Amino acid sequence: MERLPTEILSVIFSLIAHDPTANPMSFAAITHVCSRWRQIALADGSLWSRVVLTYPLYPHHLSYAISWLQRSANAPIDIFLDLRDPSWDWNEDAHNFRWQEMEPIMRIFLPHVCRWRRLELLMDTWAPIFTFLWYTRHVKSAPILETVSISRCNLYFAARGQVFRPISLRQPIQFFGEAALERLTSVSLAGVHINWNQPSLRNLTNLELKFHASDVMPSIQQFAAIFEACPSLIHLALFGWGPIFDIPSPVRLLSNLEKFSFGFLDTHYAIRLLSLFEFPRLEEFVLEDIGKVVSPLEVEDSTNLLLWLASASTGTSPTSMPRGDGSDLSRYGPLTFPLANIRSFELHGIQHVTNPDAVRIIFQRLTSLTKLTLYNDVNSILELLGVPIAGSQPFLLPLLQELRCQDMDPEILLNVVTSREGSDALVPLNKVSFEFTSRTSALTAGSLVYTRLVSAGIEVYGSSGSWITR
Repeated sequence: MERLPTEILSVIFSLIAHDPTANPMSFAAITHVCSRWRQIALADGSLWSRVVLTYPLYPHHLSYAISWLQRSANAPIDIFLDLRDPSWDWNEDAHNFRWQEMEPIMRIFLPHVCRWRRLELLMDTWAPIFTFLWYTRHVKSAPILETVSISRCNLYFAARGQVFRPISLRQPIQFFGEAALERLTSVSLAGVHINWNQPSLRNLTNLELKFHASDVMPSIQQFAAIFEACPSLIHLALFGWGPIFDIPSPVRLLSNLEKFSFGFLDTHYAIRLLSLFEFPRLEEFVLEDIGKVVSPLEVEDSTNLLLWLASASTGTSPTSMPRGDGSDLSRYGPLTFPLANIRSFELHGIQHVTNPDAVRIIFQRLTSLTKLTLYNDVNSILELLGVPIAGSQPFLLPLLQELRCQDMDPEILLNVVTSREGSDALVPLNKVSFEFTSRTSALTAGSLVYTRLVSAGIEVYGSSGSWITR
């Protein structure tokens, strides 16, 4: 070790310091090994640029944060605050981390706002986030800030009929005020109530709006203004509610999105929202039914939404499609969703479909698809891929190369893989994986099904097994 050049030691230290799975506080031990190591570590400010605070928070943690900020010198800093209490009883007023605990943190970090590069906040309750927004509302400049992620981790506020709480802190606050955020490209807001009329949300390439109360979302005009201010937006994620439809006149949102992640709670609202968009460059689409996690007692029939999507790339009027509940889909305007262009498609939690033809028609429209991911969906969706069809193509999704499944029937997956093998009209499946995360789908390493999956070249992983690589 004594003969290692300084440059190599610096690289080793950097790998340790920037390991996202490691506790940064443990890195300080390097400075106590010997005088040479201490000199090398303290001379490089970038080694101290990742500052992490987690719950429970004690006074010495704040001292550690101050030391890290001092040692980082002029280096850009990444801030990660995860102050969620695992034993919290869901009483908003009884949380042990309140605005009073957030204030000293803001006083420590705010003087260094000119060096903020990445910021992530994870909180259970609203008061600490309100405190953060309150302190940053007068920031004039954050010249190197690239990524901001703020999450109030209480997704139940997104349920139907829920309103934002606490009412006393409902007033919208400016997101970084009038600050010039020239380098900000990625913003993720979950359960966060801000003033949507502001210049901060502009020139973004990634925008995520998740699990907000429906009464504090932007109006349709504000939503359209954000899109106009972000012409280079590549990825949009909407989970729960999007804009408030407060005007009857239609709005068209033309976007250069390449990836769209959409978690829906209400199919009629979802169709109305999707009908606003033009997606000429869309290649990746993630569709998730989040109703089960937000409102476990409510069951949403996904049929109408799937039928709407199925007719999207053909320009077919939705009134000519079979419907799950007889409702009128024609009022949602022209169909512009480009299924034929999509190369990667993910379905999550699609558990209730009254019309089995809905997914089959979608698969018929996905003529360019090369990657399919199915997470916790009904097994009949997976089963479609192994059933021969009439016509020039023997199976659905003839260009499919990668198939990933989670918590689904392994026997059906085996049938799909073996059925599609050897067909000259299909692109070979070069990567198939099966993941189990629940007890009901768990496999025992060495069991017959496990062995058959591995023998078929399927990667298997989960809580009781390791990766089996094809």
